[in-house]
Amino acid sequence: MHYPVASEAQLAFFREHGYLLVRDAIPQAALDEIEAHCDTLIAEKDRLANDWAWDAGEDRDQRSFRIVQSSPSYVWADIATQPYRQWLAAFASSLMQRDMVFWYDQFLGKPPGKSAPTEWHQDEGYWGRNLDDRGITGWIPLQAVDTVNGCMHFIDRGHADGMLAHRSVPGVQSDLLVCEVDESRAVACPMARGDVAFHHSKTPHMSNANNGTAWRKAVTNHLQATDAGGEGDHYPWRVKVNQRTGERHTAAELASADGKKAR
Repeated sequence: MHYPVASEAQLAFFREHGYLLVRDAIPQAALDEIEAHCDTLIAEKDRLANDWAWDAGEDRDQRSFRIVQSSPSYVWADIATQPYRQWLAAFASSLMQRDMVFWYDQFLGKPPGKSAPTEWHQDEGYWGRNLDDRGITGWIPLQAVDTVNGCMHFIDRGHADGMLAHRSVPGVQSDLLVCEVDESRAVACPMARGDVAFHHSKTPHMSNANNGTAWRKAVTNHLQATDAGGEGDHYPWRVKVNQRTGERHTAAELASADGKKAR
């Protein structure tokens, strides 16, 4: 199977709406390999993953892992050379009309019946001003997804609204953020296995909790412009939580630490 090339209609849709579904993009055999590595992350989540919805009432050793957050890169030595990775960069470059390079990925697994929603947010809310209009994400579900088991939802044309104020999610002691959006513009995006959803780094998005009967597994692939330089110049709401130690660091503390390193 050949990976698809962006059409003029797809480019126009992304420019206008800030997101795009690409149907039947990734071969099933490639998805099987991705999923096998992600299953290792689930099996060894205590060692290899964070709980992105870590409940404030739970001790570190009692985390219920309502959202398993990790990366297949931890357990897949040659992931960087996989064809789907090369395609993501090429397709993202077409959508963004500039050279984009792969940055990092995340596995996000939601267990059936006891997960949490991934709240409304913009990726730039986490990444900071370094990624101002310089980022894009390709979201790959490893099974069919809908509003029952946790599909993506986007705010239509939300990338044109600028940066929204974010805050930490009440009752959560991980670094999960949330922003207020106009939900009348929300678009739910059911997808089949093999589809990929791209969204601009300013497009507000979320996925609901998994109320299905099996794990909802997805890999988010984040790409940045070649001149972006990675995350930085963070917004004041940004926090980082070390789930090995429980330490929390604010944006000001992170900036101070970066400044000391640069001296």
